[in-house]
Amino acid sequence: MKSKFVFGLVAAMFVLALAPSSFAQIQITVTPLGSPFEIQTNRTAQTADPTSAGAGVLVSGQLLASSPLTTTGLLIDYPGPITSSSAASPFGAIPPSDPIAIQGATGVFAGAVISTINWVSGIVTVQLPGTFTGTLPPGQFDVNNQSGSFRLVGVRLDVNGLTAPVNAAYSLTNSANNYVLSTQSGTHIQALGPGVASVAVGGRTATSVNSGTATIFTNRLPVDPTASFVVTEGNAAAWRSPTQLTTNATATPNSTQIQLTFNGLVTGVTLPITINDKSGTLGLTLSAATVTAAANVITIGFTNTSLTAAEAFQVDIGPIAQPAATVTLTPSVISVTATMSPIGVGLAANQAPTLVGGFPRFAQADIGPVTIVNIIAANTTLLVPFAVKGAPYDTGIAIANTTADPFGATGGGATASAGSLRLDFFPRLPTGGAGTPFTLQTDATHRPGIGLSADGTLASGATWTALLSELMASAGVSGDFTGYIFIQANFVDAHGAPFVSDFRNFTSFTPMLVLPPPATTSRATAGVETLTF
Repeated sequence: MKSKFVFGLVAAMFVLALAPSSFAQIQITVTPLGSPFEIQTNRTAQTADPTSAGAGVLVSGQLLASSPLTTTGLLIDYPGPITSSSAASPFGAIPPSDPIAIQGATGVFAGAVISTINWVSGIVTVQLPGTFTGTLPPGQFDVNNQSGSFRLVGVRLDVNGLTAPVNAAYSLTNSANNYVLSTQSGTHIQALGPGVASVAVGGRTATSVNSGTATIFTNRLPVDPTASFVVTEGNAAAWRSPTQLTTNATATPNSTQIQLTFNGLVTGVTLPITINDKSGTLGLTLSAATVTAAANVITIGFTNTSLTAAEAFQVDIGPIAQPAATVTLTPSVISVTATMSPIGVGLAANQAPTLVGGFPRFAQADIGPVTIVNIIAANTTLLVPFAVKGAPYDTGIAIANTTADPFGATGGGATASAGSLRLDFFPRLPTGGAGTPFTLQTDATHRPGIGLSADGTLASGATWTALLSELMASAGVSGDFTGYIFIQANFVDAHGAPFVSDFRNFTSFTPMLVLPPPATTSRATAGVETLTF
């Protein structure tokens, strides 16, 4: 009797265990073919693999047993706002070439439609059909007796602020309708990262012309009129052409773009711009061939890219023409920043998808700034390696302002300009070692020697001569001196000649060296100095 009771209990439990499955006639599997990488600031990030045509979310229904079905909703819940729409939405198809849509619906899902899209919450609801209740045409049969599938394509997300992987959750609005969901979540974007990895002065490859940074003197002379910098992709799949931003053959309104903003431009200074990619994998477009203070932003687009190799392109600047005589320059820098563009919001003010601001669309995240032009004081740095003042010896110094010359503006002549002089003295101690440096700045009250104008400047075409003893007295320093002197002439094309003499039987010329502008050729990193006489 006991064994029969146990057998009956086990049989009842077995029936109860199988009871729920008796209603599970269509088993649903959701499989996203997600994007391997999207840009972290993308407001319209693809949730499908850009290398696979028609990629999206594959929904498959496996027929387990024929049974009546009731209409239900399949909810795909994304972690961020949805920034695309279907053709049937109140806002129309966004983007027009690749809206949210159901494609390839077959079998039991032949009647599946998108019922709602909650853009702010990031939820797409697909209505799954119930049992057909009308009269079937001859030769046709109820699709509820079939398996089936469909693809949901065109969903785009605002991923700015999200972390990877970007997963979506799946659920049914009604679980008592003979549809059973076997998949609860899936990855739609595997990784997020920057669109631009770096912006750096230089050349793209070892064989590219590396023009470094450009230099303009404050007297408007572009002494180094060219510059170049390289923009490097943040990930192999970051930069995309219009056809790589869609799940079909119809291109999106534009490609991903790079916005370059040039800061510090002065009215009257124009930078010519060219771009190149020697790898041949990029097709580049440039919005403008020059930048100025009034139009300091350009964009670079892509007609072709590789999605398997990180790429880079080079931006060449110059030659920079000499600004007009009416342009006033002060020491400063011109720099550049780069960000992905077009720049815009994820959803419009009415919390709906929008094409305003361009498509695709990004949050601004500037890389840089990177200095590409130095505007430095129009000066010449001179070095007297050896000078001495101590009875009976003294050192004479002569400086010529050679910005007056016979060549003229059309013949490559200098721009005439006057300027003051700064002398920095570095003495040695009588017992050895370095003494205390001191400085003399010429002005209206410090005009030692012969040749300076009343305001302490050396006029174009003039020559100044002075003895070291006169310079020290003007600087308020007494005693003897043995050491070296840096001279900064606040005009270009300064040249000089120092000599040591006892003014009786001995005179010795010492070289006066001309340094490259230290502001652009650092003495700390240049290695061997390229000094000239």
